[in-house]
Amino acid sequence: MHIPKVFIFDMDGTMFDTEQISYICWRDVCREYGYELPEDLFRSVIGMDNRRIAAVFGRYFGPEFPYDPIREKKVADQLQYYRDHVIPVKPGLREILAYAKRAGSCCAVASSSPESQIRFLLEKAGVASYFSVVQSGEDVAHGKPAPDIFWEACRRSGAKPEQALVLEDSRNGLLAAHAAHIPSVFIPDIAPVSDDVAALAWKRCRTLADVPDLLEAEEKAVERA
Repeated sequence: MHIPKVFIFDMDGTMFDTEQISYICWRDVCREYGYELPEDLFRSVIGMDNRRIAAVFGRYFGPEFPYDPIREKKVADQLQYYRDHVIPVKPGLREILAYAKRAGSCCAVASSSPESQIRFLLEKAGVASYFSVVQSGEDVAHGKPAPDIFWEACRRSGAKPEQALVLEDSRNGLLAAHAAHIPSVFIPDIAPVSDDVAALAWKRCRTLADVPDLLEAEEKAVERA
């Protein structure tokens, strides 16, 4: 594979170590409303857009579950947490962003989180200047695991799917990349990913820091061929 024209980053669990923070916020607000949110149920919706999460929670808790007010407070609580704490950056993020800049590649975020939250985290972590495209799953017709969010990130970046590389930690993100016909690198976090879904990724890396070395090795292999 050649150096991609655009690196498409998932955010939570890929760029920032925020999935557990999200779970705690969901859990605590659910408790305020009298519901107990199992962690495995939360992990099953990692990477999904708001509409899909609402459907999953509705099936689990029942039609009377007040999803909208719970989510509204969860989003507000999570944003307040981010304001009050240092954002935990995943290993290798700054290295791969610097690599993409040196290579002349575009960087895009394609996250199911609200755009306001994405931009806040990018700014607070000091990496916003690297990203020319910020794409929220709330602004496409179908969120992950549908391909729409990645196709839109490609369109806005001026790249074809085969010229992109998706960096993902979740089952839903890997399925979305596969559906979009975009190669992906799977970087595991807390989200459960079965072997058959993990096998859909082009490669698997331990951290983001491993991706530049992987691409350089692939580039050299192509030159030797």
